Amino acid sequence: MVRLHLGILVMAAAVLSTTGGFATSAEAADRAAKVFKDCKMCPEMVVIPPGTFIMGSPETEKYRDEDEGMHKVTIAYSFAVSKGPITWDQWEACARDAMCDGQAVETALRLDREGKPIQNYLDHGRGNHPVVGVSWWDAQVFIGWLNRKTGKDKYRLLSESEFEYAARAGTTTAYWWGNEPSHDYANYGKEVGQDLGGMAAGRDVWVDSTSPICSFPTNAFGLCDMHGNIYQWIEDCYETNIASLPTDGSAVKDGNCAVRGFRSNSFESNPKSMRSANRAFVYAPNTRGRNYLGFRVAKTIQ
Repeated sequence: MVRLHLGILVMAAAVLSTTGGFATSAEAADRAAKVFKDCKMCPEMVVIPPGTFIMGSPETEKYRDEDEGMHKVTIAYSFAVSKGPITWDQWEACARDAMCDGQAVETALRLDREGKPIQNYLDHGRGNHPVVGVSWWDAQVFIGWLNRKTGKDKYRLLSESEFEYAARAGTTTAYWWGNEPSHDYANYGKEVGQDLGGMAAGRDVWVDSTSPICSFPTNAFGLCDMHGNIYQWIEDCYETNIASLPTDGSAVKDGNCAVRGFRSNSFESNPKSMRSANRAFVYAPNTRGRNYLGFRVAKTIQ
């Protein structure tokens, strides 16, 4: 019966192709092989191919920072990346299994930087919205839950160079869609020079909240929200010396580990930090309560 169902699916794909519809059965099978889920509440994973790219930004790029020196990175292996950031639904599944500390994150989200309760607290979206308020250590606990649940011990955070490689998806422009920011491709805030805060324009209809993951087009690798929506923790410690950065896709383990990095951008941040090359190393790994900071996961598939 299973074989019959698969055969029908393949025939249907072929028919659609001959009528100008979807891809051929071979193309459909190839695409399906590059996307997978290891369990019901596991994130959908997209296989990223090996490749070489230039990490960093040219001196002519608008909003460029000094720590974005250009250097060649060769990622000689395939790896998988969650299609979007980890969602509240997925985080809460981990909390129900008594591994992720959901209550601690809820408490942290309702406190300001001085530890005082936030008056008129505003929730920024649940369900299929990305989880926020989690620390780097919380992300590691969630990854431990994934590895325990799947028995694979292969899930992890992305390295900084893997994140930029995945975000660029073969492009050399400031953003994967071009050199100009666009609310048609990401949920982000006001322009550079203005106060932080949300802004609605184009496809971006969210002002003061995250958007459900994958509310915007995917890049050429099939990944969503690599720019905008929320900042996302990466594995690396901070290394200011560009010459000391790994050139093989690995994470920095011996830099300044008092802070851990994050990439992307958020619903209330300006397009400067949304660029593919932007580096952010601000928070200690135990920092919780930031309503614009979450994570996505990678999986080693060698």
